[in-house]
Amino acid sequence: MNLDIGKAFTFVTDDSKWVSKVLIGGGLVIGGFVTLVGWLFTLPVVGGYLIQLIRNVIAGQPQPLPEWDNWGERWVSGFKAWVVGLVYALPGILISLIFNIPAAVLNASSDSGASGVGTLLSLTGSCLNFIVAIAVALVLPIAIGRYAASSDIGTALQFGAVFATLRANVATYVVIALMTAIVAPLLASIGLIACFIGAAFTGFYAYLMVYHLYGQAHRLAQGAVTGYGQPPSQPSYPF
Repeated sequence: MNLDIGKAFTFVTDDSKWVSKVLIGGGLVIGGFVTLVGWLFTLPVVGGYLIQLIRNVIAGQPQPLPEWDNWGERWVSGFKAWVVGLVYALPGILISLIFNIPAAVLNASSDSGASGVGTLLSLTGSCLNFIVAIAVALVLPIAIGRYAASSDIGTALQFGAVFATLRANVATYVVIALMTAIVAPLLASIGLIACFIGAAFTGFYAYLMVYHLYGQAHRLAQGAVTGYGQPPSQPSYPF
C-alpha cells in the first residue's frame, strides 16, 4: 500500500485559489440542503466536481483541485455517480424493507410474542445491514474510481472486476474505509464551531480528502508505479 495520506490532507492548500474553490463548494453544499431545487441541482454539481478531482489525481496532475467550470457536465457526472452509489446501496435498502417494516408492524402489536418476533427481526436486519455497510464501504471507492476513469456507469457495475480489485488491494481500501468513517467526520465536525454553517465547508474539505484517496487508490490498483504527481505508468481507462 502506497497511499500518500498526508498529501490527501494538504493538496487543497497547494492550489493558489483553494480558498475560493472551497468557499464555492461549501456554499453549494449549503444550497443543496436549503431547497428541493437546490438539492436536485447543486449536490450533483458538487458530486461531479469530486469526480473530476479523481480524474485529475489519476492523471497525476500536481495540483488536481478542479476549476468550478462546465457546470452542466459536472451535474451529469455527479448524477451518474449518485446512480452508482444507489446501485451499491440497494442490498441495504432491501434488507431494511424486508426486516424493518415487518418488525415495526409486529412491535406495534400488543401481543408480547409478536413484539418479540419484531425485535428479533429488527436485530437481524441491523446485523445484516452492518455487514453490508462494511462491504459497501470497501467496494464503493473502487466503483467510483472506475466510473471516474472511464465515464461509464457500466464499468463501475462490473462487480466481478470490482471485487477482484478489492482482493488484490484490500489493505488500501480498508484504510480508505477507515478514513471515510472516522477521520472525515472528525474533520467535518470542526465547522460545527461556526454555528453549524462552517460544517458545510469543512465537510466539503473532508470530501476532497476522501476523493483524493479514491484517485490515489485507483492509480495503485491499475498498476501505477510512479510517485504521485507524475502520470501513471499504465493508464487503464480513457478520460
